[in-house]
Amino acid sequence: MKRTSVLASLTSAFLFIAAVVIGQPSANASVTLPKGVFQPCAVAPAPYCIESVSVTPSGLKAISLSWVADGSAGASVGNTTGVAAGTKTMTGRWTAEKAFTNENYDGLYIEAKAANEFVPWIYVDAIPTYSPGNKVSLAATTGSLTTPVNLNSDSAITIKLRISDFKVGVTYGIATEATLDVQAATSGNTFELTGFPVKVPQAKSSKDCKGDLGVASSLVTQFQTVIVPSNDPLGFAFEGGSGKIYVGSNGLCNLSTPVWSAEKKSLSYKASAPRLAPDGTTVNTGFYYATVSAADALALWGLKKAEDAASALSISIRTSANGSVAATKAVTVKNGRIIIQVFGFEFPDPMLDISLNPSYDPMSSAASATNMSAQGSVKTSPTPKPKMTTISCLKGNVIKKVTAVKPTCPTGFKKK
Repeated sequence: MKRTSVLASLTSAFLFIAAVVIGQPSANASVTLPKGVFQPCAVAPAPYCIESVSVTPSGLKAISLSWVADGSAGASVGNTTGVAAGTKTMTGRWTAEKAFTNENYDGLYIEAKAANEFVPWIYVDAIPTYSPGNKVSLAATTGSLTTPVNLNSDSAITIKLRISDFKVGVTYGIATEATLDVQAATSGNTFELTGFPVKVPQAKSSKDCKGDLGVASSLVTQFQTVIVPSNDPLGFAFEGGSGKIYVGSNGLCNLSTPVWSAEKKSLSYKASAPRLAPDGTTVNTGFYYATVSAADALALWGLKKAEDAASALSISIRTSANGSVAATKAVTVKNGRIIIQVFGFEFPDPMLDISLNPSYDPMSSAASATNMSAQGSVKTSPTPKPKMTTISCLKGNVIKKVTAVKPTCPTGFKKK
């Protein structure tokens, strides 16, 4: 499958972090994140650290990456076309031989840290690196030493973090086909995300993210995410939540947590981007990719059977007069996860709504399932066996009995 293609760098100029509180999370203990970036656990074990990173190139098995500090020898870039050492330098990179053979970057620097000083949310960015002479820096384009080269959109990235007593409430960001593995343990919780990078419109300023005149400065394929806790007053929580909701998009401006309306039974999410591509004419189109676990679907919508999601949930796009609501929508269920895909709508400001379909009747669904089960258990009369007949056949002094539905005597024998 070809990944959806259409992010500005996640900077304070464009990232709008809005704390969304659901239920009564204020009764829980507050989360305190470390100052600075998380270090590799193997190098600097800590309650918050990066446990592992891997990539899965298209058609190949996952390749585990190792941490190589700045100044140490590591894998070389496979393709030097269009890449230059950027102005941003790194303390090291996650890399492995053959992991980036066909790429114009030689590793990934995983920047995991507090999203900002105001909220205890974890922000994670997978940054491509270029390390000529073993000096690790941003793998930048030759045209701009601050613009990263494109990550491979067909190569999945997996990042696993140790997150102490941080309990995940919701995860959102810039990726598609994402899967989450959230584990709680007395020794410290862990969070693992696997997904594919996506190409997004970058904005020069927040003004470019509004109206029908905003023009993207460039399109860059990136992989970023924000993890929001449930056990903090500035978090995201609801009764029965498992922490396994993910919403991804290719629009970065005004990115914030989903918003839950208990009255409408609606989960809404908004991400925006410049309306126009760098050519100033082509309209940027967007996508949303959301996964909701069966446990979360039960807690939010009372959905007892995840398999009913296609008929039980209503998926819609809301936007201003400048954008389009026309979109392709698909709802599937895989391994107990409800997967929602919406794509083809226009920027700048589409909002995704996932709500309970007013016409959905869970009792009718249950009755249908019971009826089918009952039909499956109905006893039917067996097909009657044909009646067998036995005759005696004589040849000289030899008598032979023949039993069949329509018995006949063998050649040379006559019926007695």
